[in-house]
Amino acid sequence: MESYLELNNISLENSNDIIKGRFVKANIPLKKGSIVITSQPLGTVALPQTINEYCNYCFRKQTSPSLQRCSQCKKAYFCDMACFQNAWLSYHQFICGKKLTTSSVHAASDDMDLEMLEKVALNVSRFKKRTTPEQPPKDKQDETVHVTMQAFFSLMGHDNLQQKHVKEKFSHLATEALKKPFIQQTGLGHTDLIHYLNVFKSNNFAIDDKDMFAIGEGTYPIAALFNHSCRPNAVVMFEGAYASIHAIEDIQAGEEISISYVDAAHSRSYRQKALRDKYFFQCQCDRCHENNPDKKYLNLIDTLLGEEENDWDRAQELLESEAKDERILKEVKEWDLLQMCKQYDRKSDGFPDPEKPLTISNYTHYFIQFFAPYLLTWNQPELHQHHNHHHHHHTIPTSLNDFDDPLPSMAKPAVQNTYDSIMQTAIDKMLSYPTNSPNTIIPYRLTTLSTCTRLFYDEMAKGNWENSVKLGMYVMIQYCLIYPPYHPMLAQHFLILAKACWNSIIQSELIQDDRQLEKVYQRGVRRWIMSSKETIPVSFGKSSSLWRETLELEWIFLREQKLK
Repeated sequence: MESYLELNNISLENSNDIIKGRFVKANIPLKKGSIVITSQPLGTVALPQTINEYCNYCFRKQTSPSLQRCSQCKKAYFCDMACFQNAWLSYHQFICGKKLTTSSVHAASDDMDLEMLEKVALNVSRFKKRTTPEQPPKDKQDETVHVTMQAFFSLMGHDNLQQKHVKEKFSHLATEALKKPFIQQTGLGHTDLIHYLNVFKSNNFAIDDKDMFAIGEGTYPIAALFNHSCRPNAVVMFEGAYASIHAIEDIQAGEEISISYVDAAHSRSYRQKALRDKYFFQCQCDRCHENNPDKKYLNLIDTLLGEEENDWDRAQELLESEAKDERILKEVKEWDLLQMCKQYDRKSDGFPDPEKPLTISNYTHYFIQFFAPYLLTWNQPELHQHHNHHHHHHTIPTSLNDFDDPLPSMAKPAVQNTYDSIMQTAIDKMLSYPTNSPNTIIPYRLTTLSTCTRLFYDEMAKGNWENSVKLGMYVMIQYCLIYPPYHPMLAQHFLILAKACWNSIIQSELIQDDRQLEKVYQRGVRRWIMSSKETIPVSFGKSSSLWRETLELEWIFLREQKLK
Protein backbone atom coordinates (compact mmCIF):
# COMPACT_ATOMS: atom_id res chain seq x y z
CA MET A 1 0.00 0.00 0.00
CA GLU A 2 2.80 2.45 0.92
CA SER A 3 4.46 1.88 -2.46
CA TYR A 4 1.15 2.56 -4.25
CA LEU A 5 0.76 5.85 -2.32
CA GLU A 6 4.40 6.74 -3.14
CA LEU A 7 3.69 6.21 -6.86
CA ASN A 8 0.96 8.86 -6.46
CA ASN A 9 3.36 11.27 -4.70
CA ILE A 10 1.59 11.05 -1.35
CA SER A 11 2.38 9.23 1.89
CA LEU A 12 0.64 8.10 5.05
CA GLU A 13 2.18 9.68 8.15
CA ASN A 14 1.60 9.12 11.83
CA SER A 15 0.65 12.31 13.66
CA ASN A 16 1.42 10.94 17.17
CA ASP A 17 -1.92 12.48 18.09
CA ILE A 18 -4.47 9.98 19.43
CA ILE A 19 -7.46 11.87 18.01
CA LYS A 20 -5.93 12.54 14.62
CA GLY A 21 -4.13 9.24 14.06
CA ARG A 22 -2.70 8.83 10.58
CA PHE A 23 -2.90 11.46 7.88
CA VAL A 24 -2.12 11.68 4.17
CA LYS A 25 0.41 14.30 3.09
CA ALA A 26 1.55 15.51 -0.33
CA ASN A 27 5.16 14.64 -1.19
CA ILE A 28 5.31 17.14 -4.04
CA PRO A 29 3.32 20.35 -4.71
CA LEU A 30 -0.11 19.45 -6.19
CA LYS A 31 -1.94 21.90 -8.46
CA LYS A 32 -5.64 22.52 -7.94
CA GLY A 33 -7.60 20.38 -10.37
CA SER A 34 -5.09 17.54 -10.30
CA ILE A 35 -6.23 14.03 -9.39
CA VAL A 36 -4.41 13.12 -6.17
CA ILE A 37 -5.20 9.39 -6.38
CA THR A 38 -7.98 7.08 -7.53
CA SER A 39 -9.77 4.55 -5.34
CA GLN A 40 -11.33 1.19 -6.23
CA PRO A 41 -14.42 -0.01 -4.33
CA LEU A 42 -14.27 -3.17 -2.23
CA GLY A 43 -18.08 -3.27 -2.24
CA THR A 44 -20.93 -1.08 -3.51
CA VAL A 45 -24.67 -1.06 -2.85
CA ALA A 46 -27.32 0.80 -4.86
CA LEU A 47 -29.83 2.99 -3.02
CA PRO A 48 -33.32 1.43 -3.30
CA GLN A 49 -34.90 4.69 -4.55
CA THR A 50 -32.65 4.90 -7.65
CA ILE A 51 -31.94 1.18 -8.16
CA ASN A 52 -33.61 1.12 -11.62
CA GLU A 53 -31.92 4.32 -12.87
CA TYR A 54 -28.25 3.39 -12.52
CA CYS A 55 -26.41 0.18 -13.38
CA ASN A 56 -26.14 -1.74 -10.09
CA TYR A 57 -22.58 -2.78 -10.95
CA CYS A 58 -20.79 0.19 -12.56
CA PHE A 59 -23.23 2.91 -11.32
CA ARG A 60 -23.40 4.71 -14.66
CA LYS A 61 -26.70 6.22 -15.71
CA GLN A 62 -28.02 4.87 -18.96
CA THR A 63 -31.20 5.92 -20.70
CA SER A 64 -30.70 4.50 -24.21
CA PRO A 65 -30.64 1.58 -24.49
CA SER A 66 -32.44 1.35 -21.18
CA LEU A 67 -31.02 -0.71 -18.32
CA GLN A 68 -31.62 -4.45 -18.49
CA ARG A 69 -33.34 -6.10 -15.56
CA CYS A 70 -32.09 -9.45 -14.33
CA SER A 71 -34.61 -11.84 -15.92
CA GLN A 72 -34.51 -14.26 -12.99
CA CYS A 73 -35.00 -12.13 -9.85
CA LYS A 74 -36.29 -8.96 -11.60
CA LYS A 75 -34.71 -6.92 -8.79
CA ALA A 76 -31.32 -5.88 -10.20
CA TYR A 77 -30.52 -3.61 -13.17
CA PHE A 78 -27.42 -3.59 -15.38
CA CYS A 79 -26.27 -1.55 -18.36
CA ASP A 80 -25.00 -4.51 -20.39
CA MET A 81 -24.00 -8.13 -20.36
CA ALA A 82 -20.45 -7.40 -19.16
CA CYS A 83 -21.70 -5.66 -16.01
CA PHE A 84 -24.23 -8.43 -15.43
CA GLN A 85 -21.55 -11.11 -15.70
CA ASN A 86 -19.21 -9.28 -13.33
CA ALA A 87 -22.03 -8.79 -10.84
CA TRP A 88 -23.09 -12.43 -11.21
CA LEU A 89 -19.61 -13.82 -10.56
CA SER A 90 -18.87 -11.56 -7.62
CA TYR A 91 -22.18 -11.63 -5.72
CA HIS A 92 -25.45 -11.75 -7.63
CA GLN A 93 -25.40 -15.56 -8.18
CA PHE A 94 -25.68 -16.10 -4.41
CA ILE A 95 -28.81 -14.05 -3.88
CA CYS A 96 -30.56 -14.11 -7.28
CA GLY A 97 -33.97 -15.76 -6.95
CA LYS A 98 -33.30 -16.86 -3.36
CA LYS A 99 -35.96 -16.19 -0.76
CA LEU A 100 -34.29 -13.48 1.26
CA THR A 101 -37.07 -12.83 3.73
CA THR A 102 -35.31 -12.82 7.06
CA SER A 103 -36.84 -13.58 10.43
CA SER A 104 -37.44 -9.94 11.27
CA VAL A 105 -38.43 -6.91 9.24
CA HIS A 106 -35.60 -4.41 9.07
CA ALA A 107 -35.07 -0.97 7.64
CA ALA A 108 -33.79 -0.42 4.09
CA SER A 109 -30.50 0.83 5.57
CA ASP A 110 -30.08 -2.52 7.39
CA ASP A 111 -30.65 -4.37 4.11
CA MET A 112 -27.94 -2.21 2.52
CA ASP A 113 -25.56 -2.90 5.43
CA LEU A 114 -26.21 -6.63 5.10
CA GLU A 115 -25.60 -6.57 1.33
CA MET A 116 -22.37 -4.58 1.80
CA LEU A 117 -21.24 -7.00 4.51
CA GLU A 118 -21.84 -10.03 2.29
CA LYS A 119 -20.05 -8.50 -0.71
CA VAL A 120 -17.01 -7.45 1.34
CA ALA A 121 -16.90 -10.80 3.22
CA LEU A 122 -16.79 -12.65 -0.12
CA ASN A 123 -13.98 -10.41 -1.36
CA VAL A 124 -11.99 -10.80 1.87
CA SER A 125 -12.36 -14.58 1.70
CA ARG A 126 -11.31 -14.68 -2.00
CA PHE A 127 -8.27 -12.60 -1.10
CA LYS A 128 -7.27 -14.88 1.79
CA LYS A 129 -7.66 -17.99 -0.36
CA ARG A 130 -5.73 -16.72 -3.38
CA THR A 131 -2.68 -18.67 -4.54
CA THR A 132 -1.01 -16.32 -7.07
CA PRO A 133 1.96 -14.36 -5.69
CA GLU A 134 1.48 -10.63 -5.04
CA GLN A 135 2.71 -8.31 -7.83
CA PRO A 136 3.80 -4.79 -6.75
CA PRO A 137 1.75 -1.95 -8.34
CA LYS A 138 3.21 -0.98 -11.75
CA ASP A 139 2.04 2.64 -11.94
CA LYS A 140 -0.11 5.17 -10.12
CA GLN A 141 -3.33 3.79 -11.65
CA ASP A 142 -2.52 0.21 -10.67
CA GLU A 143 -4.41 -0.29 -7.40
CA THR A 144 -3.90 -4.04 -6.99
CA VAL A 145 -6.24 -6.19 -4.90
CA HIS A 146 -3.45 -6.43 -2.35
CA VAL A 147 -3.28 -2.61 -2.04
CA THR A 148 -7.08 -2.33 -1.61
CA MET A 149 -7.13 -5.10 0.99
CA GLN A 150 -4.16 -3.79 2.93
CA ALA A 151 -5.84 -0.38 3.12
CA PHE A 152 -9.13 -2.00 4.21
CA PHE A 153 -7.51 -4.07 6.98
CA SER A 154 -5.83 -0.91 8.31
CA LEU A 155 -9.11 1.02 8.76
CA MET A 156 -10.50 1.64 12.25
CA GLY A 157 -13.80 0.09 13.34
CA HIS A 158 -13.90 1.69 16.83
CA ASP A 159 -15.40 -1.61 17.97
CA ASN A 160 -15.47 -0.70 21.67
CA LEU A 161 -16.83 2.82 21.22
CA GLN A 162 -20.01 1.87 19.33
CA GLN A 163 -23.26 2.56 21.17
CA LYS A 164 -25.23 -0.32 22.64
CA HIS A 165 -28.06 -0.20 20.08
CA VAL A 166 -25.51 -0.22 17.21
CA LYS A 167 -23.68 -3.19 18.72
CA GLU A 168 -26.97 -5.07 19.04
CA LYS A 169 -28.06 -4.27 15.48
CA PHE A 170 -24.69 -5.27 14.00
CA SER A 171 -24.62 -8.48 16.03
CA HIS A 172 -28.06 -9.33 14.64
CA LEU A 173 -26.97 -8.55 11.03
CA ALA A 174 -23.84 -10.69 11.41
CA THR A 175 -26.02 -13.58 12.65
CA GLU A 176 -28.35 -13.10 9.63
CA ALA A 177 -25.38 -13.23 7.24
CA LEU A 178 -23.99 -16.39 8.84
CA LYS A 179 -27.25 -18.25 8.14
CA LYS A 180 -26.32 -18.20 4.44
CA PRO A 181 -24.15 -21.05 3.10
CA PHE A 182 -22.02 -18.74 0.91
CA ILE A 183 -21.05 -16.68 4.00
CA GLN A 184 -20.44 -19.79 6.11
CA GLN A 185 -17.98 -20.92 3.41
CA THR A 186 -15.88 -17.76 3.82
CA GLY A 187 -14.61 -19.08 7.15
CA LEU A 188 -15.19 -15.66 8.73
CA GLY A 189 -16.61 -15.56 12.24
CA HIS A 190 -19.28 -13.46 13.96
CA THR A 191 -16.65 -11.09 15.45
CA ASP A 192 -15.01 -10.49 12.04
CA LEU A 193 -18.35 -9.59 10.51
CA ILE A 194 -19.27 -7.17 13.32
CA HIS A 195 -15.85 -5.52 12.94
CA TYR A 196 -16.44 -5.03 9.19
CA LEU A 197 -19.84 -3.43 9.89
CA ASN A 198 -18.15 -1.05 12.35
CA VAL A 199 -15.51 -0.22 9.70
CA PHE A 200 -18.26 0.56 7.17
CA LYS A 201 -20.02 2.85 9.63
CA SER A 202 -16.92 5.00 10.13
CA ASN A 203 -15.41 4.81 6.63
CA ASN A 204 -18.00 4.37 3.88
CA PHE A 205 -18.82 6.94 1.20
CA ALA A 206 -22.06 7.96 -0.47
CA ILE A 207 -21.65 7.42 -4.23
CA ASP A 208 -22.86 10.57 -6.02
CA ASP A 209 -24.04 11.02 -9.59
CA LYS A 210 -22.94 13.98 -11.73
CA ASP A 211 -25.53 16.26 -10.08
CA MET A 212 -24.13 15.44 -6.63
CA PHE A 213 -27.13 13.33 -5.64
CA ALA A 214 -26.43 10.12 -3.69
CA ILE A 215 -27.23 6.97 -5.69
CA GLY A 216 -25.41 4.35 -3.64
CA GLU A 217 -22.90 3.56 -0.95
CA GLY A 218 -19.40 2.17 -1.25
CA THR A 219 -16.41 0.89 0.69
CA TYR A 220 -13.38 2.74 -0.74
CA PRO A 221 -10.37 1.79 1.41
CA ILE A 222 -7.82 4.11 -0.28
CA ALA A 223 -10.17 7.14 -0.18
CA ALA A 224 -10.94 6.31 3.49
CA LEU A 225 -7.28 6.97 4.42
CA PHE A 226 -7.85 10.74 4.07
CA ASN A 227 -8.82 12.72 7.16
CA HIS A 228 -11.73 15.12 7.49
CA SER A 229 -11.75 18.91 7.53
CA CYS A 230 -14.79 21.23 7.44
CA ARG A 231 -12.63 23.34 5.10
CA PRO A 232 -11.07 20.63 2.89
CA ASN A 233 -8.43 21.11 0.18
CA ALA A 234 -9.64 18.04 -1.77
CA VAL A 235 -12.92 16.30 -2.65
CA VAL A 236 -13.98 12.74 -3.54
CA MET A 237 -15.62 12.63 -6.97
CA PHE A 238 -17.29 9.66 -8.68
CA GLU A 239 -17.28 8.46 -12.26
CA GLY A 240 -19.83 5.68 -11.92
CA ALA A 241 -18.49 3.44 -9.12
CA TYR A 242 -14.93 4.66 -9.59
CA ALA A 243 -13.75 7.25 -7.04
CA SER A 244 -11.00 9.83 -7.39
CA ILE A 245 -9.65 12.49 -5.03
CA HIS A 246 -9.41 15.91 -6.72
CA ALA A 247 -7.29 18.73 -5.26
CA ILE A 248 -9.49 21.87 -5.12
CA GLU A 249 -6.66 24.11 -3.91
CA ASP A 250 -2.94 24.24 -4.64
CA ILE A 251 -1.42 21.93 -2.01
CA GLN A 252 2.17 22.42 -0.85
CA ALA A 253 4.68 19.57 -0.44
CA GLY A 254 4.41 18.31 3.15
CA GLU A 255 0.85 19.64 3.57
CA GLU A 256 -1.97 17.36 4.74
CA ILE A 257 -4.61 16.47 2.14
CA SER A 258 -8.11 16.50 3.64
CA ILE A 259 -11.65 15.78 2.43
CA SER A 260 -14.99 16.48 4.09
CA TYR A 261 -17.01 13.65 5.70
CA VAL A 262 -20.09 15.85 6.25
CA ASP A 263 -21.56 18.63 4.13
CA ALA A 264 -19.96 21.91 5.16
CA ALA A 265 -23.36 23.63 4.81
CA HIS A 266 -24.28 22.62 8.36
CA SER A 267 -23.87 24.42 11.65
CA ARG A 268 -20.82 23.71 13.80
CA SER A 269 -22.87 21.89 16.45
CA TYR A 270 -24.53 19.69 13.78
CA ARG A 271 -21.17 18.81 12.18
CA GLN A 272 -19.49 18.14 15.53
CA LYS A 273 -22.31 15.83 16.62
CA ALA A 274 -22.34 13.94 13.29
CA LEU A 275 -18.56 13.46 13.39
CA ARG A 276 -18.67 12.30 17.03
CA ASP A 277 -21.55 9.84 16.50
CA LYS A 278 -20.26 8.29 13.28
CA TYR A 279 -16.48 8.72 13.38
CA PHE A 280 -15.77 9.18 17.12
CA PHE A 281 -13.65 12.32 16.99
CA GLN A 282 -13.91 15.98 17.95
CA CYS A 283 -13.13 18.08 14.85
CA GLN A 284 -10.16 20.40 15.35
CA CYS A 285 -10.07 21.93 11.84
CA ASP A 286 -9.53 25.66 11.15
CA ARG A 287 -13.25 26.29 10.78
CA CYS A 288 -14.13 24.62 14.09
CA HIS A 289 -11.20 26.06 16.09
CA GLU A 290 -9.17 29.25 16.08
CA ASN A 291 -5.95 27.47 15.10
CA ASN A 292 -4.89 29.77 12.34
CA PRO A 293 -4.22 33.47 13.08
CA ASP A 294 -4.04 34.22 9.31
CA LYS A 295 -7.47 32.75 8.71
CA LYS A 296 -9.51 34.07 11.64
CA TYR A 297 -12.52 34.48 9.35
CA LEU A 298 -12.89 30.67 9.04
CA ASN A 299 -13.88 30.58 12.67
CA LEU A 300 -16.46 33.34 12.11
CA ILE A 301 -18.31 31.46 9.34
CA ASP A 302 -20.28 29.48 11.92
CA THR A 303 -20.95 32.65 13.94
CA LEU A 304 -22.70 33.99 10.83
CA LEU A 305 -24.55 30.78 9.99
CA GLY A 306 -25.95 30.21 13.48
CA GLU A 307 -27.94 27.06 14.29
CA GLU A 308 -30.03 24.83 12.03
CA GLU A 309 -33.79 24.91 12.04
CA ASN A 310 -35.15 22.30 14.45
CA ASP A 311 -38.61 20.77 14.78
CA TRP A 312 -39.60 23.33 17.41
CA ASP A 313 -38.74 26.20 15.05
CA ARG A 314 -40.83 24.61 12.33
CA ALA A 315 -43.77 24.23 14.70
CA GLN A 316 -43.43 27.89 15.76
CA GLU A 317 -43.42 28.97 12.12
CA LEU A 318 -46.67 27.17 11.42
CA LEU A 319 -48.28 29.27 14.16
CA GLU A 320 -47.01 32.57 12.76
CA SER A 321 -49.48 34.49 10.61
CA GLU A 322 -47.14 34.63 7.63
CA ALA A 323 -44.82 31.70 7.02
CA LYS A 324 -41.16 32.39 6.36
CA ASP A 325 -41.45 31.07 2.79
CA GLU A 326 -44.13 33.63 2.01
CA ARG A 327 -42.23 36.47 3.64
CA ILE A 328 -39.10 35.67 1.66
CA LEU A 329 -40.99 35.25 -1.63
CA LYS A 330 -42.66 38.61 -1.06
CA GLU A 331 -39.25 40.20 -0.51
CA VAL A 332 -37.92 38.50 -3.66
CA LYS A 333 -40.83 39.75 -5.77
CA GLU A 334 -40.32 43.34 -4.56
CA TRP A 335 -36.57 43.16 -5.20
CA ASP A 336 -35.80 45.51 -8.11
CA LEU A 337 -32.91 43.85 -9.96
CA LEU A 338 -32.24 46.77 -12.28
CA GLN A 339 -32.23 49.36 -9.50
CA MET A 340 -29.97 47.18 -7.32
CA CYS A 341 -27.50 46.53 -10.15
CA LYS A 342 -27.21 50.30 -10.73
CA GLN A 343 -26.65 50.99 -7.05
CA TYR A 344 -24.11 48.19 -6.58
CA ASP A 345 -22.23 48.36 -9.89
CA ARG A 346 -18.59 48.09 -8.63
CA LYS A 347 -18.05 51.68 -9.72
CA SER A 348 -20.13 53.75 -7.31
CA ASP A 349 -19.07 52.36 -3.95
CA GLY A 350 -22.67 51.48 -3.07
CA PHE A 351 -23.34 50.07 0.42
CA PRO A 352 -26.44 49.38 2.56
CA ASP A 353 -27.33 51.82 5.37
CA PRO A 354 -25.14 50.69 8.33
CA GLU A 355 -27.89 51.67 10.81
CA LYS A 356 -30.47 49.29 9.34
CA PRO A 357 -30.58 45.48 9.21
CA LEU A 358 -29.52 43.89 5.91
CA THR A 359 -32.26 42.65 3.58
CA ILE A 360 -31.77 39.59 1.39
CA SER A 361 -31.52 41.80 -1.70
CA ASN A 362 -29.04 44.45 -0.50
CA TYR A 363 -26.98 41.75 1.25
CA THR A 364 -26.74 39.83 -2.03
CA HIS A 365 -25.88 42.80 -4.26
CA TYR A 366 -23.44 44.39 -1.83
CA PHE A 367 -21.41 41.23 -1.20
CA ILE A 368 -21.44 40.02 -4.82
CA GLN A 369 -19.18 43.05 -5.37
CA PHE A 370 -16.55 41.40 -3.14
CA PHE A 371 -17.05 37.73 -4.00
CA ALA A 372 -17.86 37.35 -7.69
CA PRO A 373 -15.52 37.07 -9.51
CA TYR A 374 -12.79 38.23 -7.11
CA LEU A 375 -12.62 35.07 -4.99
CA LEU A 376 -11.53 33.37 -8.24
CA THR A 377 -9.45 36.16 -9.80
CA TRP A 378 -7.62 37.87 -6.90
CA ASN A 379 -4.32 36.26 -7.99
CA GLN A 380 -5.14 35.94 -11.72
CA PRO A 381 -5.32 39.45 -13.25
CA GLU A 382 -5.23 37.88 -16.72
CA LEU A 383 -8.85 36.80 -16.12
CA HIS A 384 -9.90 40.47 -16.30
CA GLN A 385 -10.68 42.23 -19.57
CA HIS A 386 -9.30 45.52 -18.30
CA HIS A 387 -5.97 43.85 -17.85
CA ASN A 388 -5.96 42.79 -21.50
CA HIS A 389 -5.90 46.11 -23.31
CA HIS A 390 -5.87 44.54 -26.76
CA HIS A 391 -9.63 43.80 -26.58
CA HIS A 392 -11.72 45.29 -29.36
CA HIS A 393 -15.19 45.63 -28.03
CA HIS A 394 -16.90 45.67 -31.41
CA THR A 395 -15.89 42.09 -32.26
CA ILE A 396 -17.81 39.34 -30.54
CA PRO A 397 -15.43 36.64 -29.28
CA THR A 398 -15.84 32.97 -30.12
CA SER A 399 -15.30 32.02 -26.49
CA LEU A 400 -15.35 33.82 -23.14
CA ASN A 401 -11.88 34.05 -21.60
CA ASP A 402 -12.17 36.88 -19.11
CA PHE A 403 -14.51 38.76 -16.78
CA ASP A 404 -15.69 42.24 -17.74
CA ASP A 405 -15.57 43.38 -14.12
CA PRO A 406 -12.95 45.96 -13.09
CA LEU A 407 -9.65 44.68 -11.70
CA PRO A 408 -9.80 44.23 -7.89
CA SER A 409 -7.59 47.31 -7.39
CA MET A 410 -9.95 49.48 -9.49
CA ALA A 411 -13.24 48.24 -8.02
CA LYS A 412 -15.38 50.42 -5.75
CA PRO A 413 -15.93 49.25 -3.04
CA ALA A 414 -12.24 48.36 -2.89
CA VAL A 415 -11.46 44.64 -3.11
CA GLN A 416 -8.53 43.35 -1.03
CA ASN A 417 -5.58 41.64 -2.70
CA THR A 418 -5.80 38.13 -1.20
CA TYR A 419 -8.60 35.58 -0.82
CA ASP A 420 -8.18 35.58 2.98
CA SER A 421 -8.40 39.36 3.29
CA ILE A 422 -11.44 39.57 0.96
CA MET A 423 -13.20 36.99 3.16
CA GLN A 424 -12.15 38.64 6.43
CA THR A 425 -13.32 42.10 5.25
CA ALA A 426 -16.66 40.82 3.96
CA ILE A 427 -17.44 38.78 7.09
CA ASP A 428 -16.51 41.69 9.39
CA LYS A 429 -18.86 43.92 7.37
CA MET A 430 -21.67 41.36 7.56
CA LEU A 431 -21.35 41.16 11.32
CA SER A 432 -21.33 44.96 11.68
CA TYR A 433 -24.99 45.33 10.61
CA PRO A 434 -27.69 45.40 13.30
CA THR A 435 -29.90 42.29 13.67
CA ASN A 436 -31.91 43.23 16.73
CA SER A 437 -35.17 44.45 15.22
CA PRO A 438 -37.99 41.96 15.82
CA ASN A 439 -38.93 39.51 13.12
CA THR A 440 -36.06 40.43 10.77
CA ILE A 441 -35.00 37.70 8.41
CA ILE A 442 -31.21 37.64 8.86
CA PRO A 443 -29.78 36.90 5.39
CA TYR A 444 -26.63 35.03 6.43
CA ARG A 445 -28.35 32.53 8.75
CA LEU A 446 -28.54 28.83 7.77
CA THR A 447 -32.29 28.90 8.38
CA THR A 448 -32.62 31.59 5.67
CA LEU A 449 -30.36 29.62 3.33
CA SER A 450 -32.36 26.40 3.70
CA THR A 451 -35.64 28.21 2.91
CA CYS A 452 -34.11 30.09 -0.04
CA THR A 453 -32.49 26.97 -1.50
CA ARG A 454 -35.85 25.21 -1.45
CA LEU A 455 -37.56 28.25 -3.03
CA PHE A 456 -34.79 28.52 -5.65
CA TYR A 457 -35.49 24.99 -6.93
CA ASP A 458 -39.27 25.52 -6.66
CA GLU A 459 -39.16 28.74 -8.68
CA MET A 460 -36.97 27.11 -11.36
CA ALA A 461 -39.40 24.19 -11.59
CA LYS A 462 -42.27 26.69 -12.09
CA GLY A 463 -40.30 28.61 -14.75
CA ASN A 464 -40.22 31.82 -12.67
CA TRP A 465 -36.77 32.76 -13.95
CA GLU A 466 -36.44 36.26 -12.54
CA ASN A 467 -37.14 35.04 -9.01
CA SER A 468 -34.80 32.10 -9.63
CA VAL A 469 -31.94 34.41 -10.60
CA LYS A 470 -32.40 36.52 -7.45
CA LEU A 471 -32.57 33.49 -5.15
CA GLY A 472 -29.67 31.84 -6.99
CA MET A 473 -27.46 34.92 -6.52
CA TYR A 474 -28.26 34.93 -2.80
CA VAL A 475 -27.48 31.18 -2.47
CA MET A 476 -24.19 31.82 -4.30
CA ILE A 477 -23.12 34.36 -1.64
CA GLN A 478 -23.79 31.77 1.08
CA TYR A 479 -21.87 29.08 -0.81
CA CYS A 480 -18.90 31.47 -1.13
CA LEU A 481 -18.83 31.63 2.68
CA ILE A 482 -19.36 27.91 3.28
CA TYR A 483 -17.24 26.25 0.57
CA PRO A 484 -13.73 26.82 -0.77
CA PRO A 485 -13.91 28.68 -4.14
CA TYR A 486 -13.28 25.63 -6.38
CA HIS A 487 -15.58 23.27 -4.46
CA PRO A 488 -17.95 21.22 -6.69
CA MET A 489 -21.06 22.58 -4.92
CA LEU A 490 -20.07 26.12 -5.88
CA ALA A 491 -18.91 25.16 -9.40
CA GLN A 492 -22.20 23.39 -10.07
CA HIS A 493 -24.15 26.36 -8.68
CA PHE A 494 -22.38 28.80 -11.04
CA LEU A 495 -23.64 26.76 -13.99
CA ILE A 496 -27.22 26.52 -12.66
CA LEU A 497 -27.16 30.31 -12.14
CA ALA A 498 -25.86 30.89 -15.68
CA LYS A 499 -28.73 28.77 -17.04
CA ALA A 500 -31.30 30.63 -14.92
CA CYS A 501 -30.00 34.00 -16.23
CA TRP A 502 -30.10 32.69 -19.79
CA ASN A 503 -33.69 31.51 -19.34
CA SER A 504 -34.56 34.96 -17.96
CA ILE A 505 -33.28 36.55 -21.17
CA ILE A 506 -35.46 34.21 -23.25
CA GLN A 507 -38.45 34.85 -21.00
CA SER A 508 -38.04 38.65 -21.00
CA GLU A 509 -37.72 38.66 -24.82
CA LEU A 510 -41.01 36.80 -25.05
CA ILE A 511 -42.83 39.41 -22.97
CA GLN A 512 -40.98 42.36 -24.60
CA ASP A 513 -39.48 43.32 -21.28
CA ASP A 514 -37.13 46.13 -20.43
CA ARG A 515 -33.98 46.26 -22.64
CA GLN A 516 -31.93 47.59 -19.72
CA LEU A 517 -32.91 44.59 -17.62
CA GLU A 518 -31.86 42.30 -20.47
CA LYS A 519 -28.39 43.91 -20.39
CA VAL A 520 -28.17 43.07 -16.69
CA TYR A 521 -29.02 39.43 -17.42
CA GLN A 522 -26.47 39.31 -20.25
CA ARG A 523 -23.74 40.47 -17.90
CA GLY A 524 -24.98 37.87 -15.44
CA VAL A 525 -24.86 35.03 -17.98
CA ARG A 526 -21.37 36.14 -18.95
CA ARG A 527 -20.09 36.27 -15.37
CA TRP A 528 -21.62 32.93 -14.36
CA ILE A 529 -20.42 31.13 -17.52
CA MET A 530 -16.91 32.47 -16.89
CA SER A 531 -17.13 31.36 -13.23
CA SER A 532 -18.23 27.89 -14.39
CA LYS A 533 -15.39 27.73 -16.93
CA GLU A 534 -12.91 28.60 -14.18
CA THR A 535 -14.19 26.17 -11.51
CA ILE A 536 -15.75 23.12 -13.24
CA PRO A 537 -12.45 21.85 -14.79
CA VAL A 538 -10.92 21.91 -11.28
CA SER A 539 -13.67 20.14 -9.35
CA PHE A 540 -15.33 17.95 -12.01
CA GLY A 541 -12.68 17.83 -14.77
CA LYS A 542 -13.00 18.46 -18.49
CA SER A 543 -14.37 15.00 -19.27
CA SER A 544 -17.46 15.71 -17.11
CA SER A 545 -20.94 16.33 -18.49
CA LEU A 546 -21.05 19.66 -16.60
CA TRP A 547 -18.07 20.90 -18.64
CA ARG A 548 -19.88 19.97 -21.88
CA GLU A 549 -23.02 21.76 -20.66
CA THR A 550 -20.95 24.87 -19.86
CA LEU A 551 -19.43 24.97 -23.35
CA GLU A 552 -22.86 24.42 -24.95
CA LEU A 553 -24.38 27.31 -23.00
CA GLU A 554 -21.40 29.53 -23.89
CA TRP A 555 -21.85 28.70 -27.59
CA ILE A 556 -25.60 29.47 -27.55
CA PHE A 557 -25.04 32.71 -25.62
CA LEU A 558 -22.30 33.99 -27.96
CA ARG A 559 -24.27 33.00 -31.05
CA GLU A 560 -27.23 35.07 -29.81
CA GLN A 561 -24.92 38.03 -29.12
CA LYS A 562 -23.75 37.85 -32.75
CA LEU A 563 -27.33 37.87 -34.03
CA LYS A 564 -28.28 40.96 -32.04
